[in-house]
Amino acid sequence: MLAVQSLLAEETERDPHAYYAYLREHDPVHYDERAGAYLLTRHEDVGAAYRNPVFSTANYRWQLEPVMGRTILQMAGREHASVRGMMSPSFRGRGLEPWLPLIEGTVRSLLDQSVRTTVDGLVGRMFAGAEVDLVPRFSNLLPVYVIAEVLGLPRSDHELFYGWYQAQSAFLSNLSRDPAVERRGERALAELREYLAPFVARRRTEPADDFISKLARAEIDGRRLSDEEVMTHATHLLNAGSETTDRTVTNLLSHLLAEPARYAAVRDDRSLVLPAISETLRFTPPSQMNGRVTTEDVEIRGVRIPAGSFVLLVIASANRDERRFANASRFDMYRDDVRHEQAFNGVGEHFAFGFGRHFCLGAMVARGELEISLNAFLDAFPDMRLAPGFAVEERGLKMRSPRALRVVL
Repeated sequence: MLAVQSLLAEETERDPHAYYAYLREHDPVHYDERAGAYLLTRHEDVGAAYRNPVFSTANYRWQLEPVMGRTILQMAGREHASVRGMMSPSFRGRGLEPWLPLIEGTVRSLLDQSVRTTVDGLVGRMFAGAEVDLVPRFSNLLPVYVIAEVLGLPRSDHELFYGWYQAQSAFLSNLSRDPAVERRGERALAELREYLAPFVARRRTEPADDFISKLARAEIDGRRLSDEEVMTHATHLLNAGSETTDRTVTNLLSHLLAEPARYAAVRDDRSLVLPAISETLRFTPPSQMNGRVTTEDVEIRGVRIPAGSFVLLVIASANRDERRFANASRFDMYRDDVRHEQAFNGVGEHFAFGFGRHFCLGAMVARGELEISLNAFLDAFPDMRLAPGFAVEERGLKMRSPRALRVVL
């Protein structure tokens, strides 16, 4: 029997799924004293909490606001509906049309052109037979560059955006509240806002065809967004739209390359591209958990959770709940207990994009980035494989993925 350790223990980061499996079976509503949080680990309970307004997003006031400002994730009621209604058209339906060529162009530039990465400083084209680490050479860069383009920010400043994004991402994953990490995240917000302010001012008088201009012209209940609100939404987009895609690209390729037959199967049958992406999101969601704060006492499975409690909805556990998914701890892109098309519209089969009123606005953009990226790799490098001697090692707790993915292209 597994001794129940803390969520924050080193052993948990090494193998969180053993910990979650134990909790699902023996203590599905578990209070972790070290984390100061109740952990919900079963699929049914996580889904119910997402639906229940008693589980509020008030935690984002300290988890998110210091590095992004007050985002849509903290809003509720009419305010949330108004802001979501203002932003949604840019991320769904015809609003996706401007995104796709930017994604395609960025993928091509990272695969085909001479590029300098912000992480390892390598210069040169990726070519068949080369051995490269795809995390710094591709995964880290793709979503940051795409979103910078969508915001209308200059390519020459991409490295700045990447640095700010890394500092903010570390803040969001800082469950142990390391003060040095907090300071770096807060400094990144101040620097990013100082950088964005003249762009927002310029778009007020000289609008262009970019998302900052849309925000600068947008109205909610008859009033224009303030400069602070414009910068907050832009900052949120830069971070929320980057880290999840970054990690999912890495997870997706690592799962397919773990068994060469998987990569070959998707290469030869592109109808498997979407199932491979959907199964990756179920099996290894990039964000492992979402926080909530209870607004009143609530009881789940006989456990009373007092008002004002911090609750972690453990997506990574719910997505591997044996009560919901057959052979839940196995990556299986052929499984028939998930409707893969539904993975991007918030029906709650798995929770990689959250659920309910706070379901990820950018889910369809992420789908475009993942589909275009995977197809590009399959076309350009049909025989790609893991580098000899390289072992995939997942790291992280709040956000989790391999920190390296060395391949032979």
